[in-house]
Amino acid sequence: MATLLQLRTLVSTIIQDDAFTDDMIDAYLNDGVNEIAAGMQSTLGDSIIPPLPKLFTIDTVDTDTVDAYVPMPVTFGRDLQFVAGSNGVEIDICNSMIEFSESYPLMDRDGDVVEVIEYGGNLYYQGIPTVMDELTVHFYRLPVEMSADSDTPDGIPLSFQKKLLVNFACKEIFNLIEDGIEGQKINTTKHTNLFLIALRVFELLAPADSRSLFLWSDE
Repeated sequence: MATLLQLRTLVSTIIQDDAFTDDMIDAYLNDGVNEIAAGMQSTLGDSIIPPLPKLFTIDTVDTDTVDAYVPMPVTFGRDLQFVAGSNGVEIDICNSMIEFSESYPLMDRDGDVVEVIEYGGNLYYQGIPTVMDELTVHFYRLPVEMSADSDTPDGIPLSFQKKLLVNFACKEIFNLIEDGIEGQKINTTKHTNLFLIALRVFELLAPADSRSLFLWSDE
């Protein structure tokens, strides 16, 4: 695995600029992990890149007896995949908040939870149980930030750690270094292209059933 120290050293060697401290470089490397995990624009079309399989997790949330929503676990990153009640029965996940709101405009129905949706970091549900119920939720969590020199990129496959993160950090840093330069930003363009090439290969190697996350918004 590529450690934070190894990644930072590679970036520092490439940029050759002492104005960028270790902490600054570390921040760019962590930004790279976070942006990839969150879902960047796909290189394959009008979609977002698939989630990182190693970030898949299972957790629980407790419903309220008054409000029709509760916060998702603090580790929630993206893509609610599955929900079940305390009885183990799967609960339907609505396709969109618009559809959910049309079905439950007042969101005040009492009773067992029969449908849910994640929106804005909250889990909305209908009905509202009269007794608090524990729901099991499957999702992709936030990556753990690298801070110690021995830390490794959370969720990023080993073969892509250097190709993705070093080039991500370099393109961001060179964009600042080359700001104001007339003409093409040569180093920014170089590392942007290298990053996108690595991202494309990463996507092509992703399981086919994880590539169907199309860009849409009902906000």
